[in-house]
Amino acid sequence: MVFNMMERKDRKQGKANLILLEDLVPENHLLRKIDKAIDFSFIYKYLEPLYSKIGRPSIDPVILFKLAFLDRLDNRHSMKKTCEEAQVNLAYRWYLGIDLDEKIPHYSDFSKNYTRKYCKEIEVINSKGEKETKTIFRIIFEKILEEAMGRGFIDATHVYMDSTHIKANANKKKVAKKIVEAECKFYQEELEKEIDELCEENGFKKAKSAKTKEKEINVSTVDEESGVFCKGEHELQVAYLAQTVCDCNGFVLESEVNAANLHDSSTFKIPFYNVLSNYCREKLGHKGIRSVGLDAGYKTPAVAREIIKNNVTPLLPYTRPHGKKNNEDSPTKMGKRDFEYDKDADVFLCKRGCPLTPRGISKETGYITYRSNKKDCDECPFRNQCLSKTSTTKTLVRHIWQKYLDEAELIRHTEYHQRYYRLRSLTIERVFADAKEKHGIRYTRRKGRKRVQDEILLVFACMNLKKMALWIAKPSPQKEASDASDSFNPLKFLYIPFINKIKNGAFQPKWLKYPILSIV
Repeated sequence: MVFNMMERKDRKQGKANLILLEDLVPENHLLRKIDKAIDFSFIYKYLEPLYSKIGRPSIDPVILFKLAFLDRLDNRHSMKKTCEEAQVNLAYRWYLGIDLDEKIPHYSDFSKNYTRKYCKEIEVINSKGEKETKTIFRIIFEKILEEAMGRGFIDATHVYMDSTHIKANANKKKVAKKIVEAECKFYQEELEKEIDELCEENGFKKAKSAKTKEKEINVSTVDEESGVFCKGEHELQVAYLAQTVCDCNGFVLESEVNAANLHDSSTFKIPFYNVLSNYCREKLGHKGIRSVGLDAGYKTPAVAREIIKNNVTPLLPYTRPHGKKNNEDSPTKMGKRDFEYDKDADVFLCKRGCPLTPRGISKETGYITYRSNKKDCDECPFRNQCLSKTSTTKTLVRHIWQKYLDEAELIRHTEYHQRYYRLRSLTIERVFADAKEKHGIRYTRRKGRKRVQDEILLVFACMNLKKMALWIAKPSPQKEASDASDSFNPLKFLYIPFINKIKNGAFQPKWLKYPILSIV
């Protein structure tokens, strides 16, 4: 007798069951961890002025913002696909608070509410008691950071700053020429003031003020606020520039969007000072910002000065000397590095010891011109190695703030720099890699700088929230160690008070190589 043990089960789609949505979502699901990490009910008090007190009830704004987070969390870049997924995904329904018999909001609801309400700025009161305006996206971004800081996840002792390009929602072939006024540099007023003081001290002829110049640039006719640029030997691109700052643990602390045709050094000030004010020593005690790591694009005298005058250590990389490379047919002439600068006399000295004295200064660039004496150059045996065929004197330039860049160069040779600068590739570069690969910021579908700014803040808020949720769910290493060790360790109780004294800055042991502030 043969038995057939294969079971055949009939499909029963129309069968009624009594089930709980809570039981269908696994306990270790990511959305459960995110839900425990933060409560989005704080949104209501900020959005209440944007909603009318009469008319029919609206869609819950928390549901709409959670849908936006889900869209970026799974890198769909499409609210329509996210709403379709939420229709069948039980974890999505649980996180949104929508029952099985309720309808998911239409995919156009978020975009319509964004255009009519969420893109507007809201008046809030900051920590100093002053009124300021912010968008709801920045409020959410800062609230998540505040929650992470309260849990001790943010370490702003050393921060890292860089920028990345985001392709604009514009056709790169629709570009027109436009004449615009050149924007003044953020340090122009301070530069001119310091130049006037230097001219009075040394008896120089007063330099002329920098005139506003007009220049011709390429402008996109589709999105005029974006920047048109050509990066290296690549073709023309239309993009935005996201200037971003993160801490040692990879939490994004600030991000500012600008046009992509601006240089890193010119868009440096706003995000740097925002982070400096939010994570200063007055607020965080000895754990305030001590250093900032930057790439070669920021290695300018103005940037080094801004960092140093705020008592922060600049961590800048090595850059090769500028100028022409050596060539057998046309050997390179003596450059600036072949001359010695005498700080006390404010002159450059050549190999023979002949001085190059200051002759003038430019208010536009801040560079002082140094020139040699024609008689000295005529009698010099190194004339052919130093001057070109048409030159009769040697001319060098030095920036008025070069001393700050020299100080940053001295820091580069210290063990402190080697210890902390290498973390830059593990922090800010990793942030950009994850944002582009996992959360879709290679390009944007929005037009206008403010809307792209809201999108970028939403992406980085999503990344910070995900990291915080995973860290909260992770078991504490101290708890694991205490559970694993049942035996009594008397040295443990002697070691903990000693570490607490170091953290509180009570004393500085002589055997420590680094300052207490840099190791805690």
